[in-house]
Amino acid sequence: MKLFKQGAIIAAIITLAGSANAQLQFTGARATEEGAIILNWQSESNTVYRIEYADQLQDISQGGPVWQTLYDQYPSHGTNTFWLDTGDYNTEPPVPHPKYTGQRFYRIVDEGTNTGPSPHVTITSPSAGATLSGQMTVSVVATSSFPVLSTRLFVDGQEMWHSDDGTNYVINTCEWPNGPHVLFATATAESSFGNSDSPVNIGRAVSPYVSVTFTNLITKVAFSEAFFEPSLGQTQEVTATFAANVNWTLQILDENSNAVRTVTGSGGAMLFNWDGTGDAGQAIPDGLYNYRITAQTNGQALIVQPPTGGGGPPPVPGMASSLPSTPAADGLSPSSAWQAIADGLDYYFILPPPMPPIRTNGQLVAWENIYGPTEPMRIDLSDATCERLLASLLGNKLSMQVGLGNLSPTGPLSYSGPSAQSTTAPTRPSAVGVKNAKGNYGVAYYSYPNTNTFNVPNNGMSPFPQPMHLEGSLSSRTAYPAPDSDNLAVEFIQAMKKKGWTLAFPQQRNGDLSANSVRRSDQGYNGGEIFTQGTIGLFMSHGNYGSDPDYSHGANGSLQTYFPSCNPNDASNPWIRMCQFGLGGNLKWLAILACNSLCDPNWQKMQSNGGIPLKTTHLVCGAASVSFMTENIGKYWAQYLNTRGEKVRDAWRDAAFKAYHEPLTSPITITVTFRVTGYPECMDDTLDSNTSPSNPKPNPTNLAKQDYQVYP
Repeated sequence: MKLFKQGAIIAAIITLAGSANAQLQFTGARATEEGAIILNWQSESNTVYRIEYADQLQDISQGGPVWQTLYDQYPSHGTNTFWLDTGDYNTEPPVPHPKYTGQRFYRIVDEGTNTGPSPHVTITSPSAGATLSGQMTVSVVATSSFPVLSTRLFVDGQEMWHSDDGTNYVINTCEWPNGPHVLFATATAESSFGNSDSPVNIGRAVSPYVSVTFTNLITKVAFSEAFFEPSLGQTQEVTATFAANVNWTLQILDENSNAVRTVTGSGGAMLFNWDGTGDAGQAIPDGLYNYRITAQTNGQALIVQPPTGGGGPPPVPGMASSLPSTPAADGLSPSSAWQAIADGLDYYFILPPPMPPIRTNGQLVAWENIYGPTEPMRIDLSDATCERLLASLLGNKLSMQVGLGNLSPTGPLSYSGPSAQSTTAPTRPSAVGVKNAKGNYGVAYYSYPNTNTFNVPNNGMSPFPQPMHLEGSLSSRTAYPAPDSDNLAVEFIQAMKKKGWTLAFPQQRNGDLSANSVRRSDQGYNGGEIFTQGTIGLFMSHGNYGSDPDYSHGANGSLQTYFPSCNPNDASNPWIRMCQFGLGGNLKWLAILACNSLCDPNWQKMQSNGGIPLKTTHLVCGAASVSFMTENIGKYWAQYLNTRGEKVRDAWRDAAFKAYHEPLTSPITITVTFRVTGYPECMDDTLDSNTSPSNPKPNPTNLAKQDYQVYP
């Protein structure tokens, strides 16, 4: 076990056995200047890992720690792998950034080896050793013998927003501290899109590291909330740090790039607390905003002091100029750090705080009695930390030389970059979540981690139900893993969050998602109707069409479509019928990405017999044929949904068309048709302009439909 402290963070790193009983050994763990946690561990090539966390440790007799997934399907970097914990705001409830937590414990799980050949991936631009400034494009190129290929970009181990074209990633280097950084990309190659007809083989790879240096006049641009709601009394805190003393201007831009507020100031740092009013004092509506900062050096000495121009609270820790009250950077205890700087050292030691007792066999036992005493820990001082400490020393008219350049009592820290700079943020994933948003949405799906076999459902006749033909056969159905569904869900969630939406309920999948939680609450099903909690829903699964009439409650003798649950608790009743979906409530639009969800002749029978339980839900988006899970379809649907004026039904079409035509060599060999059905008066719905059903019914029989051939 390794124990370390950074600011308010206390974390235990626990080594656990991998799949082959080999010990997964951590080789390092440290906090960055921003309070994120870098984890390093010994790894094996061609292996995939899962990073898990727990908020507290618990004795095995009490059930042990509750481990939760923090990042999944992370490919090995070779014999040594690292990853950066910046929290996870794609889940509900979100996992906060480590700097906002009291403690976090980690473990790494070996998920096995790749089942397909590794692709080749490289960063073609920028080149290693480059000095980068401002906004830039990182170009990633990947090749593979497999037809389905996707990439990801990481900066210092943190995953960036996904690329729109899969190759070019835009980042703003002003959102990081100045200094060295590491870029790398990952690639995932698949033998085909996910469907129930065949298994998918996967190969993963990591590019060579590209070491670069960020050099900016404007650094560490940050803000409080991605989606700002002044109507709820929120205050948006916008901050930045400058590499020299500057005169700065902050412009707050709405989604149309119109400046709604402008403030100015000077100094080595900026902090502006925006209360949501415009330049004329008018109330500004809730929404997504960008932040444009322009800075010009003014020739004055860089003495870090409370920022001017925006008012607000005192500067963040480590930014004040009074030596006795200034903690070291990142919240570390100051006294030994100051002494280390004075002695010209690049490290110092601190003693960890007392650890809480652990409950064993019903009794509290001291931590030391189990794990031994905690020893003083070495804390390395980065150049950035030294610079911040020295800036405070300069405020007391002290001077010294520690390898960072000559410093005088009144002279600025060495800076040789541009004298003026303008930048607009954000491009980087936020270190905070969204308090509220435009609306709520829900995601639930089955990815079938293992190949599953399901007996056909029965026809619901009482008292002697009989097995039904699925797609003309009474044979059991095989459901192969659909690995794309995991990334599809993440991409959809990220795209919705970037547009200001929040999850209506915790994302559910596989063992977390029971069939009954999807089912309706009436007709004797007593289901959870989880999708009714959000305005938009996305459900992913394998799908099959029935060839015999179904007499279950709500099916009304129609030909139904069926979706199997891979939750082991549903083994006796795994099939979710279309007639069982819990719709209505807050839900306006539901997308079902599954084969044959709205195929003929089943749709004809379901709509004429009242076998699609829309209630007050406007539209259901599905497929009239076999469909395929590809990770980008969720991202594109979210993007097109949030395009002003785009119809919900057209967004579903456009997302599939774009996603299915992206691969290197398309693995699709059949015609794919998407279908949208719902109340006739709702067929032209957009997110901004939509019509409620004029005569909603639990099982309407007057539904309209729109078909789109999305491939070829």
